[in-house]
Amino acid sequence: MERGRRRGPISHHATRKASNMRQRLALAAVFSLACAIAPATARPYTAVWVRSHNASEVDVYLLCGDRDARWLGLVPEKGAAAFEIPAAQTHCPWGLNFFVVVRSQGRGYWAGPVRPQGSTHIELVIEKYAGLSTAQLRRE
Repeated sequence: MERGRRRGPISHHATRKASNMRQRLALAAVFSLACAIAPATARPYTAVWVRSHNASEVDVYLLCGDRDARWLGLVPEKGAAAFEIPAAQTHCPWGLNFFVVVRSQGRGYWAGPVRPQGSTHIELVIEKYAGLSTAQLRRE
């Protein structure tokens, strides 16, 4: 029989230490998997697809809540356009809003809010009566 070596039941301390180690390994495996998946789903931008039923050209602005207006572009009369929003600009606690300005009237109307996430794009529909315009998220 070897000296100094304990025989018999494993001590409570050793069992608890092994359990903590297994938990840490499991947690590390989950985080590693999450890091491997995230780059595949993350996108550098969010697409905005705009369809207009309005008889006038329409300027489209993007806002975080009701501030930081940024002109996205012009949509031709009864036409369509596509814009891109950098991913960093999609993180807005109040949601993203669109302000559409009908050039022939010089009036603006709100659509939104939307909160893009993951693999979604935004579909903005500008109606004949621009005050009825809508912004919705669509899965890609």
